Amino acid sequence: MLKDGGVAVAFYGDGASNEGTTLESLNLAMVWQLPAVFVCEDNGYGEATGASYACAGTQKARAAGFGMPYFDCDGTDFFAVYEAAGQAIAHARAGNGPVMLHVNLARWYGHFEGDAMTYRISGEVARERAEHDCLKNFRQRVTEVSLLEPSALDEIDTSIKDEIEAAVKAAKSAPLPEPADLEADVYVSY
Repeated sequence: MLKDGGVAVAFYGDGASNEGTTLESLNLAMVWQLPAVFVCEDNGYGEATGASYACAGTQKARAAGFGMPYFDCDGTDFFAVYEAAGQAIAHARAGNGPVMLHVNLARWYGHFEGDAMTYRISGEVARERAEHDCLKNFRQRVTEVSLLEPSALDEIDTSIKDEIEAAVKAAKSAPLPEPADLEADVYVSY
């Protein structure tokens, strides 16, 4: 609404696409022609329910229902996401209104801690990990064409592991929050 070249990006899962607030948001963004990119991260499950069981139509049909342009990509392919996101953002930034970016990917873990994932087909997660690991696929593609050396990627991996380890150590050694912290940074003062 500021018309300053900025683009709003909203992420939601395919399960949330069945909720009224999601559809209302798509509708209002089209009515107001907002520079927005709606990113549907589609892992095929709304919590523990397969999309094929609980979701009529497709994400493309939802976008089309509002006259919204639609882009689709393989969420495990860095280059495909980069290309599709670039097109979606350029569309919104050019003043052409909102767009839906449908990102297909796999969920390797349950929807919540302790989810036994009994709704998953035997071997499904192992197959996804073997065939669609975005980091392994990225490493293979960039080293095959000599964009990056394996040693440079190894250094990044080590650096990130060290950063995560330091953050976990800091979090575990931090003092517990006080009751007064419960309301800190929850609301902005107007």
